[in-house]
Formats: sequence, C-alpha cells, structure tokens
Amino acid sequence: MISPDLLNDLLDSPILEPLSELTPTSFSYRPTSHVPSDKGSTIHTVVTQRKSQLAALDDHIDLLNRALEKLQHIQARLKEKRAIVQESLEFHQALASPACCLLPSELLGEIFLRCLPQTNYVAPSLDECPMVLTRVCRHWRAVTLSTPRLWASLSISLLRADTTDGDEYKRWLEKASSVPLSIRVVHDMDLSDRKKPLSIQWLRPFLGRCSDLWWHGPPVQGLLDNSVQSLSRFQVTFQKGNFLVSIPSPMPRLRSAVLQSLTYDLHSLHSIDLPWHQLLELKIQFALVSSATFLQVIGLCTQVQRVSVSSICADALPQTGLQSFPLIGTVNHSIHQLEVNVVRAGLGSLFEVLTLPALEELVIRFCSPDRYPWPHRQFSAFVTRSRCPLKWLTIHRNKGAESHLTEYIKMLPGLKIVM
Repeated sequence: MISPDLLNDLLDSPILEPLSELTPTSFSYRPTSHVPSDKGSTIHTVVTQRKSQLAALDDHIDLLNRALEKLQHIQARLKEKRAIVQESLEFHQALASPACCLLPSELLGEIFLRCLPQTNYVAPSLDECPMVLTRVCRHWRAVTLSTPRLWASLSISLLRADTTDGDEYKRWLEKASSVPLSIRVVHDMDLSDRKKPLSIQWLRPFLGRCSDLWWHGPPVQGLLDNSVQSLSRFQVTFQKGNFLVSIPSPMPRLRSAVLQSLTYDLHSLHSIDLPWHQLLELKIQFALVSSATFLQVIGLCTQVQRVSVSSICADALPQTGLQSFPLIGTVNHSIHQLEVNVVRAGLGSLFEVLTLPALEELVIRFCSPDRYPWPHRQFSAFVTRSRCPLKWLTIHRNKGAESHLTEYIKMLPGLKIVM
C-alpha cells in the first residue's frame, strides 16, 4: 500500500514550487563567449545548484513512478473486487425475488434442464451446466444433484479416462441413476506403442443403460454384447482402417443407425452386421457408396422411413476399387424421406430399378454442379412406376432439371420444388 503520508509529502514538497522562485535572477545580458571575470564564481555556484536540483528531481520522478505502478495495481484489484461484489449483489437480489423463492424443486430442475448445452452429448466443464449449477448455492446444488436427467448425457475421451481410470466419468454417469443414457465415446488413444491392451470395463455397465451411443474411432472387440438391450440409436464414425460394425442379436429397441467414414469406400455389407429390418432411420456417409450396395441396404430395411446416403457412385471407377454389378430392381414400401448425395453420373440407373410407393420427400444433391445431365426420362419413369405421394422435391447443383419442373408438377399436383 502507498501510505497517505508519502503521498502528502510528495504533494507538499517544495520541489513542486514554480522554478522561477528556486533560481536567482537571470543575467541582464545575453549569452556570449566573453564572461566578465567578476561573475565566474556566481556561474559555478549556479551550475552546482542545477546539478543538485536535477538529482533531486530525478529521485522524486523515480519515486513517483514506483508509486504510480503500485496505485495502478491497487486500482486493478479494486475494480476486480468491485466486479465480484456487483455480481454477488445481483445474484442475491435475484435469489431474494418472489419468483425464485416460490419455485418448487421439480420446476427448478426443469429450468436447469433447459440450461444444458445445445448438444446431444455434454462435455464436462466447470463453467457450463450442469456442473456450474452446483457452485451457486446449497439449494441449487441439491436440486442439480437430485435431477438425474441433468447427468444423462456425456461425451467421453478414452485418453482422458485412461489417465484417471474413468473416475470422473463414472461419478457423472452414476448421478443419472436409472435414466436412459446418451453417450459419445471418442477413441483418441494411440495404441501403437501401448504395452497393455485398452480396457473399457468401467464403461460397460453404463453401455447397458444406453439408449443413444456414438462410437467415434477404431472398433473395440466386443464393444456391444448381449447386455446392451436398451439401445435405440447407434452411430459409429471411423477415420482410419477398415469399417467394421457388428451388433449382436437381439437388439429389440434399435431404430436408428448412422454409419460414417469419409476415408472408406463401401462396396459391400460384408463388414457390417446390423438388424436392418428394425431400423426406422438410417444415415450412410462414406467417401463412396456403390449403387449396388445402396440397393441392397434398401432391400434389407423393410421398415425404414428416413434414409440419407452419401456419396453414391453409380459409375464403377478403377481407382476407387468399386466393382460394377448389375443393378437389381428394388422395391421399398416404407421409405417416406430419401436424401441422396451423388458424386458421379449414373443416377438415372438407380431410378430405373428403384420403386418407392410411400415416398413423400426426395432430396438430391450433386457434388459437382451441372457436371452431369439430369436423368429426366428415368426420373419420370420412377415417379410413374412408384405412384408415390411425392410432396417435396429438392435438387441442388443441377440446373438441367429446371426445364422439366412444369411437367413434374403436372404429374404430381401440389408438388413443391426447391432448386
């Protein structure tokens, strides 16, 4: 602290008096190379005085600079403390409001649920809900810890879990009690130089309560066993290596599946074992998907209502490793919504063999704008053959369809088209 006496001494110091009062009267003549002999001693006296005055001024300036630094530090701390006090004041004023005092714990818990991050899988953070709610007051902490749904979603890093034996994640999920869980597992471990095998035994009891699971990374042997009976949505994302997915039977509640690998070409279903017939929603996203494989999936999914596939490669290319197979006529009576991303020509070949009597919405995206012609003849035949109640047609990045829109509207009265 800067003492008040020091500040007063600086302010009252004679050093601050006008300079004219501290110096003798100037000589009445201008500076010249000739100095009268009787003035020599006076000049030396003035020089000595000025040196002394400069030294004193430098000392005071140095002292003042150090004082200013300390004052600025004190000012910053005071502003910081004021902000904390202001925040506390506003918070306690809010707590004292009638609305806060009268809210039942159940209603407060519902409000807390709406404060969760806008994501399906919450990453633990002290500065976000639900953890931040436990640091407000004892009442909020009690409500937060007694609301299992606040802890039913979690994003897990296996690398982080390996350093803590998963204790932090286990404590989180245990607070969810018996509520169905939504878990994302990021397999970010480098196993190339690991001496012991990766263990996820601590995670398995929670997988048995999972309704939504997203596995992001290389597969783990026996990840899903017969104890995982409550799973209704399963997503798997691979970045490297072969794509391998196996879900044991029975999995009676599974209704939604997402299969993703932007580095893998899907040319068969040999490495994918799913209860296709149970699915109501399916998303397939690979670097390339052969048309024959897509049709095979459509034929297996007898109850699916929404399908998204990317990227369809209807043409066989030597550099992709996709083999050319004759396309077999395929009928699916359950698909209401179909989204197709096309990477090469050949969409017309799909329309020639595909029949979708229940289709209400069709979205087609071309990866290369206007590079390939719009298959008007095959699309018209597909609509006529399917006799589907198509209500929405979206075509992106292909202007070739624009000249046929009027004809499509005549075929399907009430059809809405987005280009």
